[in-house]
Amino acid sequence: MENFDLKGFAKGKKQQKEQIGGNAIIYTRVSSSEQVDGQSLEVQIDKCRKYAKVRSYTVIGEFGGTYESAKSDKERKEFNRMLAFIKQSNKKGSSQPVKTVIVFSTSRFSRTGSTTIIEEVEARGAYVVSATSNYDPRTPVGKYLQLMELANARFQNDEKRATTIENSVKALLKGRWIGKAPRGYDQKTTKKEQIITINEEGKLIRKAFLWKANNKLSNEEIRHRLAAEGFHICKQKLSELFKNPFYCGYMAHKFLQGDIILGNHPPLIPKEIFLKVNGELSKNHSGYEQKIDKEYAPLLGSIKCPCCGKNLSASISTKMRKRFGRTDIGYYVCSRKGCKYNSSTKKVHEAFEEEVNRYALSDKVSELLKMQLTITFEYMNQENRERAKSIKANIKAKEKELEQVETNYALCTDAKKQSICEKVMTKLEKEVRDLKGST
Repeated sequence: MENFDLKGFAKGKKQQKEQIGGNAIIYTRVSSSEQVDGQSLEVQIDKCRKYAKVRSYTVIGEFGGTYESAKSDKERKEFNRMLAFIKQSNKKGSSQPVKTVIVFSTSRFSRTGSTTIIEEVEARGAYVVSATSNYDPRTPVGKYLQLMELANARFQNDEKRATTIENSVKALLKGRWIGKAPRGYDQKTTKKEQIITINEEGKLIRKAFLWKANNKLSNEEIRHRLAAEGFHICKQKLSELFKNPFYCGYMAHKFLQGDIILGNHPPLIPKEIFLKVNGELSKNHSGYEQKIDKEYAPLLGSIKCPCCGKNLSASISTKMRKRFGRTDIGYYVCSRKGCKYNSSTKKVHEAFEEEVNRYALSDKVSELLKMQLTITFEYMNQENRERAKSIKANIKAKEKELEQVETNYALCTDAKKQSICEKVMTKLEKEVRDLKGST
């Protein structure tokens, strides 16, 4: 019998059995681009809608419904959009709170097997149910079964990746390239054979190698010559091109773990020319040597180019070091394309000192000003550093995703699926270029 006199001192709340039904949202996804044209999405959404109808759920939103592949589940845009919707819907006073997320299967919901993706939903006041399972994840047994499904998804994903890598290594060891052939080549891959041929761009790339090896032209001059013949390439890509042994008939890939394999494709240039070009690249013809320790340029990061407004970089003159043994000749340089501004560190420091000397301050005020300037400079550059860090992380993620799609493309023999892979690769390559161009 309850003692009503002491009830005010009781702890905890009496659990009430949660009723089936209420507001729900549906989340669907496919794990690879080739499934977009199949029935996977249609099957998922149909099954989820039927599940909701049988259990009297009111579906107030549908998310996913597209190809989303990422190393981390939380990188998926539709998933993040869904989380934001749940958070907004479950705010205090909301007229349409969301308590249930219906997915086709837990294993398809998260191919990485991470429990975090479930926890992200639960942290916002909802839980995930599977339209192809009968357990209730709100019970201990149901939660256990849900976690087992996630673990099984992780195992299948890892097993599939291991098999893909093993097959890729076997193909590479036989001289078969497993990705999209680099610029300058046309490629036709079937289950039985792979045909890689040199195209018109390849002939121009051969010229670029010869210009570098025999005429010792700078990369910038080579770029201008190529552009005049209709071949446009940025300076970073040209450097990468010169360092790719594919053009001399060999293959380098991370799956080979540091080995170089002779490929079946036709080389653009002899190995001797490739090595000669890279010997030239190891030299610095610009007359400047980049330094990591830049004590000679204390204003770095605080001054901008007077011509274009871009942040200036700093370098030491290698010519003065090599000819006269001097290592104290530094320069502030603008690296923006088309802007050739540079000025010696000595000249800039003298101008800065002259400007500072115009202001006479007491020692006490000077110390306070120094502290404030330090704080201000940190604050002004913090955003740039965070932005650069974010861009680098995005580039790395996109490049990994591109590499995976290239591998799928190489191992795929269906022309329609290859076409989809090519579209995805083109999109990812553009995104990587755009990200690199924004740094």
